[in-house]
Amino acid sequence: DWCISRQIWYGHQIPVWYKGEETYVGVEAPKGVGWKQDPDTLDTWFSSGLWTFSTLGWPKETADLKSFHPTSVMETGYDILFFWVARMILMTTYVLGEVPFETVYLHGLVRDEQGRKMSKSLGNVIDPLDMVKKYGTDAVRLALLLGNTPGNDMALSEEKIAGFRNFTNKLWNISRYILTQIGDTDSHRSQIKMPTPKTLADKWIMTRLEDVVKEVTDNIENFNFSSAGEKLREFTWNDLADWYLEIAKVEGNKSEILNYLLNNILKLWHPFMPFVTEAVWREMYGEKEILMVADWPASVIPSPDASVGVNSVEKSFGLIKDLIVGIRTARADSKIEPAKKINVFIGAGKHTKLLSENAELIKRLWTNIDNLEIKEKVKKEKSWVTAFVGSGVEVYVDLSGAVDLEKEKARITKELEEVKKYLFGLEKKLSNQEFVKNAPKEIVEKEKQKKQEAEEKIRKLKEQAGN
Repeated sequence: DWCISRQIWYGHQIPVWYKGEETYVGVEAPKGVGWKQDPDTLDTWFSSGLWTFSTLGWPKETADLKSFHPTSVMETGYDILFFWVARMILMTTYVLGEVPFETVYLHGLVRDEQGRKMSKSLGNVIDPLDMVKKYGTDAVRLALLLGNTPGNDMALSEEKIAGFRNFTNKLWNISRYILTQIGDTDSHRSQIKMPTPKTLADKWIMTRLEDVVKEVTDNIENFNFSSAGEKLREFTWNDLADWYLEIAKVEGNKSEILNYLLNNILKLWHPFMPFVTEAVWREMYGEKEILMVADWPASVIPSPDASVGVNSVEKSFGLIKDLIVGIRTARADSKIEPAKKINVFIGAGKHTKLLSENAELIKRLWTNIDNLEIKEKVKKEKSWVTAFVGSGVEVYVDLSGAVDLEKEKARITKELEEVKKYLFGLEKKLSNQEFVKNAPKEIVEKEKQKKQEAEEKIRKLKEQAGN
């Protein structure tokens, strides 16, 4: 049952008239004197239920009504699914004879970081206007979109918004850097042609851009906005900023590709971050160009030629990334000072040509290598530590000259003993059946994870010690 009346002042006044025992229903009072209209208003959902068409000029056959009704998607909270969504469908089908929308996207409620409903009495309300002034609108939008599952309540804190302000700044800085690199190469035309990739790194970043365009487009079309944003953030921060921009400094002559990459990531980010992307777009192409009406990226690269397919590019560049990360990790594990140059030896097997062609990247991307030797096979020396093994490739870092080998051996021995003691304590705890039985499951799993990490640490230390 639905209570149709509300004791409020604002709303449609109930079209019912009374005179003594008589009752009349109509917009205007019947003829005669003494008729009084019901003082209450219709429940708010009567007027809200008319929203899909009453806002478009109905009952007149307006151009807006013809153009925009019915619509495609209705977005609302799950808490008013029965009150509002159902009544819009009922009212519209009754009045116009058509369903007002086919898809309903439900968002959850915004709660505080402890999962509590925001209320003045708790003092946990976050005013979005205050957050916009402090962190910017784009940061607030991202905080509400990313890390949020459709239909589920979400926790929101000022710290989360501040974190996305940092990413907004990151995108701004990436854009500013690229603008300094691209010069006049197509920089005054928003419709730019796809450049031809020249190096393996070029082919890799273009392949990754193709992947992210497809993934983001698919996720947005299926209302997976958080997943779309996360994939785009990973590409922007990791693939583009952490890797390709650094590669561009080594290889040089990347203005066309950088211009193309920036053009496309601004389009992809625009639904999430309209303000910073629009600002960068106008700086690139002038005040007359508007990003909001630019074409959405389609397929950004042609089908790869037969000699270098997408999988080959991914695997080949992935191998180079793994080598570089392995060398950096070996430096850190061996406590080699960042400014200290090292010698690296690689047994490349069937990948000798690939690694030789990309030797400059391996030498200069955060590895600070003085001498890099790449052969099909190498024989491990006593002063070498293993940096990477995989895909038929062996990578070794020569510690002689980089560290005091005797001091390093003593350090490793001491650290190895400490980790062994730590592992012994973990094994003792996990062998205690009372602990395993009574402790919360997540605590037990955490202890098991610590054990695995300690075992891996011991393996690496033994390898560094030459055992």
